Amino acid sequence: MKIALGTVQLGMHYGVSNQFGQVKKSESEKILQYASEKGINVLDTASSYGNSENVIGDFVHNHGNSEHWKVITKTPNYKVDSITNKQIDELFQNFELSQKRIGRKNIYGLLIHNCENLFLPGGEKLLKAINELKERGVIKKIGVSLYTKEQVERILNDFSVDLVQLPINILDQRLIDGGQLVRLKKHNVEVHARSVFLQGLLLMSLKDIPSWFDPIRGSLELFHKKAKELNMNALQLSLGFVQSIKEIDKVVVGVNTLEQLNEVVSASLIKVDKNELSSISINDPSFLNPANWKI
Repeated sequence: MKIALGTVQLGMHYGVSNQFGQVKKSESEKILQYASEKGINVLDTASSYGNSENVIGDFVHNHGNSEHWKVITKTPNYKVDSITNKQIDELFQNFELSQKRIGRKNIYGLLIHNCENLFLPGGEKLLKAINELKERGVIKKIGVSLYTKEQVERILNDFSVDLVQLPINILDQRLIDGGQLVRLKKHNVEVHARSVFLQGLLLMSLKDIPSWFDPIRGSLELFHKKAKELNMNALQLSLGFVQSIKEIDKVVVGVNTLEQLNEVVSASLIKVDKNELSSISINDPSFLNPANWKI
């Protein structure tokens, strides 16, 4: 199973197309139980995802299946000019809190939440600290969350990591076209794809998409047209595209309901010829990075 469960929605309101708000605890438990039954064993979270870590911890404690899950969490996003011992202390303290909330001493992966923190003066201290946690045996993999091909190249050239999380979707094929995915696998890096639905934009009906996206409406229309031609819905084509990329080990998908997770699982075996879908892609970061959206 390539699917990993993103849990930001379990801890807070998230996503441009989210009409449900934060997932209720009872629904979260159903989602996690169903995920477990279907062989999904990777959970992606962060201390900044509201109470997501607590939701995971409560579920694991109450259902006694702790060893089934590989949990990935993240460091704080440091909004500073340089990394000092203060930030390193915060990293250790934050990780200890994550361990307590999740209810596990051993965490599968710890990611630098904002890879730009690594490029600050003293940034190398962050990976040194995480490596110390790895040597202690409390984390298995050192990772970083990335956004651009330039960041991927710099990480590969200057640092050693086990795991990366990066944005890939049918509109955003920059890391495929630039060869960064191939380079990552040559370095034996585990690759997790996120933003496969572009925060839900790809799943929205064309009539409901805000006018701010009008400059890329043609690409969105082409995407929906292609899905119809292939007798698929938007979710199936979005997921099928990313799952067809051999360099990707896990596809991180967040859901708001058990029904949505059921749809994801049902679509999880679909694969398409990604080479036939390159014409749908765009290169404008204004639309590919939700942080830049003005809606």
